[in-house]
Amino acid sequence: MKYIKEDIENILKKQKEKEGKVFEIDFKIDGYQQRLELAGTVYEDTEKETIENMQLKGQPYDSIHSNTNKTSDKVADTAINYKKEQRHVNKEDRDYLESEIDRLKLEKDTLNKQIARVKSWIDKLNTEEAIILEEFYINNEGKNWDKAVKAYNENEKINKELQKRRLKEISNNAIEKILKIVNI
Repeated sequence: MKYIKEDIENILKKQKEKEGKVFEIDFKIDGYQQRLELAGTVYEDTEKETIENMQLKGQPYDSIHSNTNKTSDKVADTAINYKKEQRHVNKEDRDYLESEIDRLKLEKDTLNKQIARVKSWIDKLNTEEAIILEEFYINNEGKNWDKAVKAYNENEKINKELQKRRLKEISNNAIEKILKIVNI
């Protein structure tokens, strides 16, 4: 894929959002892992108990004369579904929790790679260019040059004050450097 200036700007603007998502994903993973650890700790049914419970459950009135593909024979239904029923301990679907944890870990890995990619771009720039891109695109989401100018001029790493027009030029040059890196 060949990137253009607007692609790089959009990626930079979404950097903070991605960092926030990683934090939320960690929070959700912790919650799912706690729920998974607690599932089945109060009491866990044996296979025999699960089968007996399935046999004792009343059959819903609607499924008595149903024309669906659902098995209406209680013994056959128990034989087919008892493992699934046993996994559903304490009203927690363990398969669902495990799949959500896996899905979130995969999403977190993808986001971390995207975040690291942007940080790598910023590291390849000189201090002046890096500060401008961080202040305008990452911290202000590309919305307010005046805030970026003020933040740039107040930065301790920079000894000179620049106007908005000059910062835009430096920003464009920095994005051109990034485009040279990503468009191989």
